[in-house]
Amino acid sequence: MQIKDSDASIPGEEVDIDGGVSAGGAVQATITSGTNKVPISGSLDAKGGGSGTWHTSGGLVECSGRWNAKRAG
Repeated sequence: MQIKDSDASIPGEEVDIDGGVSAGGAVQATITSGTNKVPISGSLDAKGGGSGTWHTSGGLVECSGRWNAKRAG
């Protein structure tokens, strides 16, 4: 996922992303593609780095994992 100027996107994918990052750095969002939903949560620090978790629901396969972030540029 790429976040630029508060707009989130996944390059090359048609998805809807609802949610965002609070002023304190808490991440809460849901990525939706068709009937597949992927809730994500976690936190970011002041330097743009952080981590969290995700899991799928509504699709043929259910799975989960962790994500890590770093500021680019």
